[in-house]
Amino acid sequence: MRWRERRRTGRAAIAVACGLIAALVLTACVAGRHGRLGPRFVTPPLIHYTSVLWPVPLQLVGVEPGSRIRLEASLDTGHGRWSSSATYTVPASGTVDLATAKPQLAAFTEPDSAGLFWSLRGPDIDPSDLMQLWMRSTVSVAIDAQENGRVVASREFVLDGLGSDVPPITVSAFDIADAAEAAGEDFPSPRSVEDIAVGAYFSARSAERPRRPVVIVFDDPAVGASSDYVGPLLSQFGAAVFVLPVRSTAPGVYAASVIDSSKFGAVLDWLIQRPEVDGRHIFTYGTSQSAQFALWAATRFSDRVAGVFAAGGATAMLCLRGAHVPPVFENGARTPCQRGSDRIVASRVLPLRSVSGPVVAACAGRDEVLPNACAWLEAAIRDRGQRAGDTIVRAPESVHAMTVPPGLPIALPEGAAAQATEKARVAFWDAVGGVLLRAAQR
Repeated sequence: MRWRERRRTGRAAIAVACGLIAALVLTACVAGRHGRLGPRFVTPPLIHYTSVLWPVPLQLVGVEPGSRIRLEASLDTGHGRWSSSATYTVPASGTVDLATAKPQLAAFTEPDSAGLFWSLRGPDIDPSDLMQLWMRSTVSVAIDAQENGRVVASREFVLDGLGSDVPPITVSAFDIADAAEAAGEDFPSPRSVEDIAVGAYFSARSAERPRRPVVIVFDDPAVGASSDYVGPLLSQFGAAVFVLPVRSTAPGVYAASVIDSSKFGAVLDWLIQRPEVDGRHIFTYGTSQSAQFALWAATRFSDRVAGVFAAGGATAMLCLRGAHVPPVFENGARTPCQRGSDRIVASRVLPLRSVSGPVVAACAGRDEVLPNACAWLEAAIRDRGQRAGDTIVRAPESVHAMTVPPGLPIALPEGAAAQATEKARVAFWDAVGGVLLRAAQR
């Protein structure tokens, strides 16, 4: 009954509604010599597991009460082995419930049924290979239960990469210019622009209605937080996704790209002209140096953007590093920007009060890229005030990489901050998924 009760919570509602944020459950049992059931892993049936993994029920049953059980997870790849482990003391019931049992000798200290997956550690590989492994491949993670050095139960969890069958289409300048011209907007005509790639478009999956929300993602190039990871996940929530590339510069909170309002308006025109897009539910998304773009677009185009998802960045437009050049232009003209992120100038904070729909914002208390990220967030929330439908995730023990999708063993620190960061990821994506799932049903 515990699983049924959890289905009423926001986290379980997202996992169940998508039917894909978990992983393939192993249901076979191990029979003893006389038909008695031996130690075995038990999970609910018909759950499809992926590498993006929310905590779901996982139990080891039929174990000797009072014994010490060591669980070891492993994944063998062409680049080397990934592994993690945790030790548990078996209660009188003979069942170790990983959702409630406190682990010992593990990389996480609080109960977490997905802990053995996100705490996997492996070889240092190229970011492109890392993305290919976790987002575009199917991997098999084996979990062995050992008692006194003897394996008493074993299971293999097959994890599908969310991006394996969600190839985006490239949208060119000609496509955007044609849409702007049809809408009567001020944008260069197809004859006066070079036909270069403007962005990438992911179609929605698991959509129950012909028209669905769309998320415009200002890309964050960071490993685990880029559109290669978040684009396929957003599409799983029933939203289409348009990705605008954004180049960053060290230390990561300053953008190197410039966005023009006319270009963004033309992207909106292109999206609205697509028959599958619900123009009432267009959202912007940005993290780290791209958070300011998402917030800017939601306030500048508040009559066309329904809400915004932003985390880990400044809430004002920061000038490009080393120059008093803004990252946003208004129809080709410069706009004000602030030099440096150390001081928060209230007059520069973007007016979130103008956003009529939901705001999901988050910050990490141990942000090593933007140490005052939470102060920036609080300044924006003071302007907006408390509103129904908003979710503000304040994660005092998390590090910067709090927007990597849950379950992925990517960009996590060592020590207690790892589990705190993973919990922040779950909270952030719970909120994003909740907004999009509700929008997809309207």
